[in-house]
Amino acid sequence: MSHPAHATLGQSSYPRLTRSLSAVESWGFGLTAHISWTALVPAIHAALGSQAIFVWIPAVIFGMLLNYQVKRLGMHFRNVAGGTPNYATKLLQNYSGLARYAAIGYLLNWVSYLAVNTIVLRDLIKVNLEALDITCPEIFLDIGFTLLPFIVAFSGTRALSILHLFFIIPAFGLLITFCVQGLGWLAFSGDSPGFFPSNWSSPGFVDWAKWFFFVTYATYSCETASSFVADSRHPTKTLRFLDFAAWMMPPIFLGGSWVMMRLATDPSLKDNAFLNLVAASQPFWGKSAAIIVSFLLVAACLLGSATVVYNCPRILYQLALDNHISPVFSVVSRRGVFVPALTLTLVLCLIYLIWGDVARIVAVGNIGWFVSFMLFHLGLWLRRDRPEVLFPRISLGILLLEVVVLLVGGLAWGWLNLLIGLLFPIGVMGIDAVIRRVAFPPFHPSWWMRRYRTRPVVIIKDSVILQVSILIFLLCSALGVGWLFGVKLNKVATAAGENLFVVLLMSVAFVGVAIACWTTLPQVVAIAEAREAAEHLFTVAQDGILVVDDRGMIRQANPATEWFFGVNPSELRGNHLNKWLTALVYYPDQWTKRSEQTLLRNGKNKILEVSISDRPHQDFQEYVVILHDITQRKQAEQILQYSEAQLRQEAKHLASQLVQSEKMSSLGQLVAGVAHEINNPVNFIYGNISYANQYIEDLLRLLQLYQQNYPNPVTEIQKETEEIDLDFLMADLPNLLMT
Repeated sequence: MSHPAHATLGQSSYPRLTRSLSAVESWGFGLTAHISWTALVPAIHAALGSQAIFVWIPAVIFGMLLNYQVKRLGMHFRNVAGGTPNYATKLLQNYSGLARYAAIGYLLNWVSYLAVNTIVLRDLIKVNLEALDITCPEIFLDIGFTLLPFIVAFSGTRALSILHLFFIIPAFGLLITFCVQGLGWLAFSGDSPGFFPSNWSSPGFVDWAKWFFFVTYATYSCETASSFVADSRHPTKTLRFLDFAAWMMPPIFLGGSWVMMRLATDPSLKDNAFLNLVAASQPFWGKSAAIIVSFLLVAACLLGSATVVYNCPRILYQLALDNHISPVFSVVSRRGVFVPALTLTLVLCLIYLIWGDVARIVAVGNIGWFVSFMLFHLGLWLRRDRPEVLFPRISLGILLLEVVVLLVGGLAWGWLNLLIGLLFPIGVMGIDAVIRRVAFPPFHPSWWMRRYRTRPVVIIKDSVILQVSILIFLLCSALGVGWLFGVKLNKVATAAGENLFVVLLMSVAFVGVAIACWTTLPQVVAIAEAREAAEHLFTVAQDGILVVDDRGMIRQANPATEWFFGVNPSELRGNHLNKWLTALVYYPDQWTKRSEQTLLRNGKNKILEVSISDRPHQDFQEYVVILHDITQRKQAEQILQYSEAQLRQEAKHLASQLVQSEKMSSLGQLVAGVAHEINNPVNFIYGNISYANQYIEDLLRLLQLYQQNYPNPVTEIQKETEEIDLDFLMADLPNLLMT
């Protein structure tokens, strides 16, 4: 069952790489494959002799074309880390299984390179120690040379890339010198055996396929600089270096091989890299050849290992980012350390190292590598209509040739090696499937992210004691080892001692950098990061920031001050601040810590809040002044005060109106009550007036009948008739009721 964190962790949650590498550092990694030629050429030269050049020529041409294609893809995928294998996954995005296999096959070859370098260095030291009658501690050398680049890589600094660059420049320079000087010596020296061999012959196809398969280990890997495009500060410059890397292949791979072919002709040399290179360079380098060749071989091994621990984690990171492998490999610490990816790289390296056989490691590792480029060329053909694809027809032709080479050349190296090489990437994919499904917290990115977010910053109050103690211990140990070697070297002074000196020199350089990475360098990096952060804040701050001396003279000003004063910050330096803020006195120690000052600019007054820092120590001769524009706030306060007074007056008027309204409301309620009380009888009268009118008419009609029938009433009735004016009442009463 997959871990629930996967469902809630989106791609936006993954940390992105910071562009911290300079273009020159990425260029240094791009030269690693060129110096790896020193380890490859003796084997093919011993097997084919002069026929080897026919293998190198097409391999170099294909490698140069590959560099130009990778450069075009890099221009299109500038935020993709890992280079070629991750470009292959983009090309094969509709075939996720093939894409994953191609990337992992590429990765495994780089991991095998580290294991091979460890074995080569161990064997080199072993041979020279035996010449001095010293027993070689093989297990300690294997562990030491394997862990050495990882120790530096786990520190999370750029120290390894800088160290790599420091040694790659002289190593590459010596290699170019070997090729050019060797060709010149062959062409112009009187002792030269001749520039061209007396007999030419071409190898059979099986031998050609076998060794073409072998040399692509170097010629296809000259595009390594593309792996660092995503964290290069200048990705375009990094990609342009692929042109240089491509054109350095002919003089090294072809020119150097030609020198080896013509000068290292003794069959007893066999495939020993050291002996072949010394034999080829001794005619023009003389006695210095042995120590220079030792430096080249040691540099090729140590710098190759450094490239592995820098390159492989980026491949895994991008694969995880694109959901091809477990998301845990996308985890990057705040220091830029790929902890899960580095751990997997170390585990795979140890698996290779257990075999202990260089030939098998190279054969097995190169099979996945070769298949990876076959799938890469297949992807180019499938996406041939895309603008980022160059030479699609050539890519198809190379693919068809590679299929034949894999079958013929791969079998020539042994069917078991071919089978293991083909299955190894599938085994790694199986390991990834287990990591995805096992509910072990470190196998899931959420565990690492919580750890990085919640992990407290450990501050050692007196870190100097710890660092000095570590340095003393390591230096004393190095002194003890050096004393033992000195005793032996004084007894037996041979070339082996010089060769060991070269190995020790570069090993001590790596160890010294490792010591710095875990002692003083993190603090140096932290100080540099703090300084950069402070400078960034100083630059982007919207408030004006000034640094003045104890006389009030401006020493520094940030860009925001130009908006305040209308003067370029550089023109502010050397002037007193009261030139613009006239209310300030001359000496800053008399300034109020926080005050409001008026600045006249363009005929308008600006009100500034001026804050000045304390000066706790008498020997601290600077003050920091912060200017904050509060003009709008003051205007708003004035408007608010005026509004409050106006609202207060309006409130009083409204209050009086409210009282009158309450009075009118009460009177209205009274009138409504009275009207209601009047309305009831009026309605009663109005409803019965028609009946009353009818009744009166009936009574008057009856009275008229009495007058007609009794014209002479009694005296009392006559008297009453006269008093009430009966005739008028009978005429007026109907009119009264009608109105």
